[in-house]
Amino acid sequence: MAGADREEVVRPEMKVAEVLRRWPHLLEVLVAASPAFQKLKNPLLRRTMPNLVTVAQAARIGGLEPEELVARLNRALGVEEGPAFPVAEESLVGTPPPSWLSAPVGFRLDVRPTLEAGGEPFQAIMAAAKEVAPGKRLVLEVLFEPVPLYRVLAKQGFLAWCEKVGERHYRAHFYRQGAGEGGKGEKGPAAPLTEADWEDFQAEVFIEENLEPPLPMMRVLEALAALKPGEKLLVHHVRRPIHLLARLEEEGHAYALKDLGPGRVELLIRKGG
Repeated sequence: MAGADREEVVRPEMKVAEVLRRWPHLLEVLVAASPAFQKLKNPLLRRTMPNLVTVAQAARIGGLEPEELVARLNRALGVEEGPAFPVAEESLVGTPPPSWLSAPVGFRLDVRPTLEAGGEPFQAIMAAAKEVAPGKRLVLEVLFEPVPLYRVLAKQGFLAWCEKVGERHYRAHFYRQGAGEGGKGEKGPAAPLTEADWEDFQAEVFIEENLEPPLPMMRVLEALAALKPGEKLLVHHVRRPIHLLARLEEEGHAYALKDLGPGRVELLIRKGG
């Protein structure tokens, strides 16, 4: 039913824990959807991992498209045609390597054996992160892209990037920023853009609704690379590009956003230098 109440359907941004708390019978639907969810049968693990992971993130962990898993869960609730919820761009796999990737490794941790055994490596990862000094990297070897960790470690001053090494083998890099770091090197924050800056720009990029990540970010970064410092790029986007904004801040580019309504966002970027 297309008019289903927003509170009576599963949404991609919901935590798995919330879904299982409200609809316990959906546990079997999750387990049937992917072997990766077998661990949810363990009551102990149900008290940890689901509290950190959204349905969209769980879908990627299980090798599914977020829309596919959301639809499957909603069908089990009797909702055959729920409303379309946008899924934020979360994956970093395939995005351009960041400049800090050459920083020395402060700690390397392989949690694949723990995951293979059905264990929960979160505490071990948090302990490893504490051992990483500013200016160094935490490198994790994992079975899937650890999307939930991006936000968790960002609160501790880490930037993230991830690469797919092989089948069920991902290598995630987390760089701990130093004091005063966060733009580019020792430079201060870029001067903010003003309303007058929107009146002229040197290049323009259009992002279509059906363009799969990481192509939107790559298209913008390629267009930005062709500009000279101080020149501006206008991006017509379909959503707020969270990971792109983090990348712009990391590299010292100034930007401003305008939300023009559903599926319409304009982003003005002034190239730093």
